[in-house]
Amino acid sequence: MNHEDTHEARRPDAPIRILLADDHALVRRGVRLILDREPDLRVVAEAGDGAEAIAMARTHDVDLAVLDIAMPRLTGLQAARELTALKPGLRILMLTMHDNEQYLFQALKAGAGGYVLKSVADRDLVAACRAAMRDEPFLYPGR
Repeated sequence: MNHEDTHEARRPDAPIRILLADDHALVRRGVRLILDREPDLRVVAEAGDGAEAIAMARTHDVDLAVLDIAMPRLTGLQAARELTALKPGLRILMLTMHDNEQYLFQALKAGAGGYVLKSVADRDLVAACRAAMRDEPFLYPGR
């Protein structure tokens, strides 16, 4: 068994371990503040692009990846596809400014279980994270 296949299972009472990827440090900081104030959510790794997100997923035990769609080097959609193949049990949420059905469908096809607009992240992101961990879709098309 190689290192990519290892994954420490999360205890039911343990916080959800989150990988957060966005190319804007200020956005990551704000999202981290939203998530880390919840007792059942904990950001354990951050990445500035999709390639770094994949590298972080290889070295950190994470339950959920929150990915921006538009990032340099590797987009969130590309990263979602690779993360789904690398860690099949990993849940993925897309956090984006794109209120666009085409991106929504691409995100679902790439393996995302949720789609949250940045404009309403302060209201919806926590619920979306919890829904993802219950394997419930969370799709907010902004309409």
